[in-house]
Amino acid sequence: MGISPEILQKKILIVDDAASMRTLTKAILREAGFTNVFDVPGGREALAKMAQIKVNIVICDWNMPGMSGIELFQAVKKDPKLAVPPWIMLTSSSEGEKVKEAISVGITSYIVKPFKPDNLVTQIVNKLKTAGE
Repeated sequence: MGISPEILQKKILIVDDAASMRTLTKAILREAGFTNVFDVPGGREALAKMAQIKVNIVICDWNMPGMSGIELFQAVKKDPKLAVPPWIMLTSSSEGEKVKEAISVGITSYIVKPFKPDNLVTQIVNKLKTAGE
């Protein structure tokens, strides 16, 4: 898949309490050509990172200690200093109720682990293209 240079320069934040998942996701994105990939282990760190840099998209685990992915999304929405970037929720749960809950708060992308790397990259590119229009 040919990805435009401007899309590849976008800032991506990975939020996951599992270091192995962050490493894997970062490797997939770097292999696809993305150069500005940041990762943090939890919601509080994500809020701090998002206060430092303008993130273009967030890839976030649902189940994390301290602050869930949904709680993080809601905290970002409530903070007037933070723009709400496109959000991809990664989770090991495919329950219909969880999907409905994510949609109800405004999260439109939902990927169930384990995921196909191409699917993740495609969703990221599509979200970034739409956000840029």
